Amino acid sequence: MQDAIVGICRFSFLGKCDWVETRPKEGGSPEILAARAPMLYAETRLIRRFKAFETLCLPSIKAQTDPDFRFWILTSPEMPGPWLERLQDLCAEVPQIEIIVSDKRSPMEALAKKLSAAADEAGRPVIQFRVDDDDAFSRHHVARIRRNAQRFSDLPGFGISYPEGLIFGSYDGQPVSFWRGHQAFVGAGAAVRMRLPARCIYAMNHFQLPKHFPAFTDVNGFGYVQTRWDEGDSASVLREQWPRWFREVGADDFQKLLADDFPFLQGVNLSFVEKAEVG
Repeated sequence: MQDAIVGICRFSFLGKCDWVETRPKEGGSPEILAARAPMLYAETRLIRRFKAFETLCLPSIKAQTDPDFRFWILTSPEMPGPWLERLQDLCAEVPQIEIIVSDKRSPMEALAKKLSAAADEAGRPVIQFRVDDDDAFSRHHVARIRRNAQRFSDLPGFGISYPEGLIFGSYDGQPVSFWRGHQAFVGAGAAVRMRLPARCIYAMNHFQLPKHFPAFTDVNGFGYVQTRWDEGDSASVLREQWPRWFREVGADDFQKLLADDFPFLQGVNLSFVEKAEVG
């Protein structure tokens, strides 16, 4: 029986996430989320997030060499109507995508029933992988997960990471720079089979997965392309813009490195990460 694989992306989800103020236990409180909503749904932010999604994440879904997977996009009813309609229109012709609009304030609550139902259908907990709306993942990602998962078919739970990645970005209006990096269990593309069928991949920090599961890292090829920019949702951006494990590469070399895993990004204008106005 073939493994059931589900990709999950939080798209402007109003709830507990990687933002600093939502990480503590009280991070999902009505007061914190009410203060966060205007920033999350500001038109200037949504314009840039949609541009990233349309450039990176959506083409990755369409390009998969193994099309037998599901991809859930989780958002909240607070997303302005025209933007939700745009998201629905963008995804309408992609059979793997399901947009989930939930008023729950954590991905764990929002997805528990769906994960449980998917596990019932598959006969065991599904393999989940996570990406952000401004990530790209290799066109071989689902195929690699399926192949590597066969190594662990007798285990109730396991984690898989593709640590080799490419990064591009710009902070404070600086010219776009290009990098390659190696980091095991980075969030972009991290995969897991949870032991409990209704438990979501977001229930634990992605870097903690190898502490709780037998874990495997596959260094063949590039697993992801990440953005580093002023719209970034990760708390890590606040600590270090260009981490020490990044190695800068030239623009031409970056294009060459895209060839096998991300051909859909070759020749694409990536300058949208530059801040239009500074100050």
